[in-house]
Amino acid sequence: MVQIISALIIILFLYTGLNKLLDYDEFKFQLNRSPFLQSMSGFLAALLPAGEILIAISLTLRKTRLLGLYLSFFLMAAFTAYIWIMLYYAYDLPCSCGGILSAMSWHDHLVFNAFFTVLTIVGVVLQSKLNTSIYIRGKTAL
Repeated sequence: MVQIISALIIILFLYTGLNKLLDYDEFKFQLNRSPFLQSMSGFLAALLPAGEILIAISLTLRKTRLLGLYLSFFLMAAFTAYIWIMLYYAYDLPCSCGGILSAMSWHDHLVFNAFFTVLTIVGVVLQSKLNTSIYIRGKTAL
């Protein structure tokens, strides 16, 4: 189950991270339109795609999977909170998402992100239990 959850998150983050890099100027432009991110748009435009890709890579390795799941949770929770804040407090709703995700409504995107946030929590719990059982059995390889 952890591998399936990790695979779904890997697909999501590789897709979104690469899409943001391939259309970097548009991504940065849309971030700059956000009323809450304007001052950080340049920094976030570089950090987010790189972070998504690095998290995806960390999820492929057993030794870094739990860290990757924690980072995935943090990022998905931040994205979900951002969408919620935008929906309820912003006058303009620019979309800095890439590809097919940009075709979703903001409400659909909120549900989608909330689902992946919960999925990462499940992944963290399952991977933590797996790591604990491996440690208890005396194996050092994760």
